[in-house]
Amino acid sequence: MRIDIHRTEMYLLVDKMVYVPSDQLLIIADAHFTKETHFRKNGIAIPPGVIHRDLHRIDTAIQQTGAKRIIFLGDMFHSEHNTGMDLFLNWRKNQKVAMELITGNHDILDVNWYQDAGILCYAESLQLHALVLSHDAIEVGDQQFNMHGHIHPVVRLTGKAKQSLRLPCFWISSNKMVLPAFGSFTGGYAIQPKSKDQVFAVADHQLIAIHDT
Repeated sequence: MRIDIHRTEMYLLVDKMVYVPSDQLLIIADAHFTKETHFRKNGIAIPPGVIHRDLHRIDTAIQQTGAKRIIFLGDMFHSEHNTGMDLFLNWRKNQKVAMELITGNHDILDVNWYQDAGILCYAESLQLHALVLSHDAIEVGDQQFNMHGHIHPVVRLTGKAKQSLRLPCFWISSNKMVLPAFGSFTGGYAIQPKSKDQVFAVADHQLIAIHDT
């Protein structure tokens, strides 16, 4: 789905990423790679394979868009080093795209680990044209637009028979966009959009305008 933000063309992807063609750039929030490994390490029986599926999703997006650069909006990994990170490193060795990370509250690995993995890190934010990329929401100027993650937004839909469904979503409000959590093994925060907000939900491999003015 194409949108234009401050004269910057971008595409919201059904795999919960944003693609910016002018910069051949994929933007990903809250991947939480190796979260399932962290839980298994602590005795919770989570089936393996989540990280393989999520990395394959990135491979597919790179092939489909021709992206040359990926910026992760924080919480790239879930916690301290575990065996899942070795799987990521093996995948990274075969990737030619540049990778950058705006560190989030879960990004606690030693800075040397990121350097060895070829990942350039930023402490708080990164400006790209009129876009200001960050992990959590930050205040920006009138001619700027903040794109961030952190809250894992979901929209709650209800039916006449009191059925309810929670779907990950892109949430645009004023001069901010919150990206859905990319990671397959993440929870979500039910948003309360205002009247002029735009909400695009991810459902069954398509984007649905739930709240689009």
